[in-house]
Amino acid sequence: MSTKLKTDKKAEESHRTREAILDATEQLMREEGYAAVSSRRVADTAGLKSQLVHYHFGTMDDLFLALFHRAEKQHFDRYTQIMALANPIRELWTLSTDRTGMGLIFEFMALANHRELIRKEIARSTRQTRGMQVAMLTRTLEAHGISPDICPPNVLSVLISGAALQLVSEESIGVTTAHKETLAFVEALIEKIEQNRVSPKAKERRRKA
Repeated sequence: MSTKLKTDKKAEESHRTREAILDATEQLMREEGYAAVSSRRVADTAGLKSQLVHYHFGTMDDLFLALFHRAEKQHFDRYTQIMALANPIRELWTLSTDRTGMGLIFEFMALANHRELIRKEIARSTRQTRGMQVAMLTRTLEAHGISPDICPPNVLSVLISGAALQLVSEESIGVTTAHKETLAFVEALIEKIEQNRVSPKAKERRRKA
């Protein structure tokens, strides 16, 4: 076997091991919470030796950070897809209320109370996400002829994120009071927005008026 093939095979094996460790860490965080994560528990869940966890990630902070960055990339990939849509608000709301993704976010937020590095990364990621949302909402509201004076995109971004977070967090503890009505209200609002898209010609006429 050539040196290059050996190197490629070693790199592939290293990548698989890293992914297995990250998968095991995510599984533990979702099922038992971040406090259950230790190098031994992660290794047992992944079917590996505990030494490999520190070999590939150094410290537990490095491991948590790597998992956060992987989840963040997956999240931003979804955002990139949504931003390309003509009417992205429905998909934005669906993503924001995704209970699967939100569960991991809750654990990272709890972890951030004890890990300054994680807290800073969540803050950075939140600011980046907010910027993407505002840009998306600005374009969408303009396309539907909704003035920013009536509905500021930055405020709408906060309202969407806040409402979604509240719904998912309450549901996680068994509280669903007014959830059905809230979801129905949002659905009706999204339908109304989608049905009133303004054509480019109409926007130009409004601009000149």
